[in-house]
This record gives sequence, structure tokens and C-alpha cells, in this order.
Amino acid sequence: MEILFQNTPYLWVIGGIVFILLEFVFPGTFIMFLGIGGLITGMVTRLVTMSFTNQVILWMVSTLGSLLLGGHFVRKLFKSEKSKDPYIKDDYLNQIVTVEKDVLVGELGGKVWFQGTVWDAISTEERIGKGGKVRILKRDNLVFTVEKITIETE
Repeated sequence: MEILFQNTPYLWVIGGIVFILLEFVFPGTFIMFLGIGGLITGMVTRLVTMSFTNQVILWMVSTLGSLLLGGHFVRKLFKSEKSKDPYIKDDYLNQIVTVEKDVLVGELGGKVWFQGTVWDAISTEERIGKGGKVRILKRDNLVFTVEKITIETE
């Protein structure tokens, strides 16, 4: 057992490398920070003799420190779009579409034909019968909110 404690710096480094490699198997970046903490602990315990309890405390503190510092850089490197999917465009707004099934006021059940498929639709003002023309006002997931339009002919 004494040999195990004499070689703890190397065990911390090996454990750190294993954690970093596990990041490739279980992605999520958290495991990587455990590995960085292990590498730091291994390097410090190689230079300074300390009890195993202090080594574990050093590992926890260095993991937390690397998580706080490294997490900041990871968030900068991998920016996220929280407000809106950049690939979804508002190209449906104000489009004129045909009613496939009566559109009800504030209730699901109505259907409109848009871009080669049928979408759920609701109206905010009046019931719109099949075959009528409507303008798309907004989209909430897979449901369009529409308004009736009148097409003037000359």
C-alpha cells in the first residue's frame, strides 16, 4: 500500500488523462475538467509532499477552478443561440395561403396549405371557411395564426 501512495502523482496524471479521453466517449465537457484537475493535482503532488486527504482537496479545488475558468472560455468558443434558431427564417409571414379545413377562432382544427403541406391554423377574429384565402400573421411551433383576406377582382 505504501508503494501506491509513493506513486500518487503519477496516478493523478494517469487518472487525469483517462478523464480527458473519456470526454470523447461521453461528451459534455464536464469530465474534461475532472481530468484537468487530476493533471494539476499530479503536477503539484510531484513537487510538494502532502497527505492523500490534501491531494483530494487539491483535486476538488483545481477541478472547480478549471471548471469556472475553462467554462468561461468554452462558452465563448461554442456560442449558443438562445433566442432563435438561425436556420429558421420568417419567410412564412404575410404569405397568402388557402384554407383546407375551416379555421376556427382561437381553437385548433383548422388547416391551411403552405409550401406543399397542410399546417394547423387558428384565427383570432372570425371563422374562415374551406377554400378561403388567409394571410399568415405568426407561427407558434406548427400552428399558424391567420387572418381572412378579401381578394379584389377588377
